[in-house]
Amino acid sequence: MAWSVEYHPDVQDDLDSIGRAEARRILEVIKERIINGSPDQSGKPLTGNLAGCRRIRTGSYRIIYKVDGKRVHILVLAVGPRRDKEAYKNAGKRV
Repeated sequence: MAWSVEYHPDVQDDLDSIGRAEARRILEVIKERIINGSPDQSGKPLTGNLAGCRRIRTGSYRIIYKVDGKRVHILVLAVGPRRDKEAYKNAGKRV
C-alpha cells in the first residue's frame, strides 16, 4: 500500500543545505521505507515534544515524520544531521 506523503515547506531548505547526492539518497529512503513501506511500523518512535512522530536514520542523517493512519497520510517534518540534534530541533519547531 502506498502512503500519501506531504512535506513541511521547510524540508526543501533542509535538503538544499545537505547537498544534492545526500538529498537524493534521503529521498530514495523516503520512497522505499515510508511511501512504499510500513512507516507506521518502521522507524523509531520519538518522545517528548515529538511524541507521535517517528524517525528513520540514513547514514548520519535523520528523517523525522508523522503518520496519520486514519488517512494513510505522512507529513515529513524535517531532514537533517544528528549533530547537535539539529533535525530534532527543527522538527520540534514545525510540529
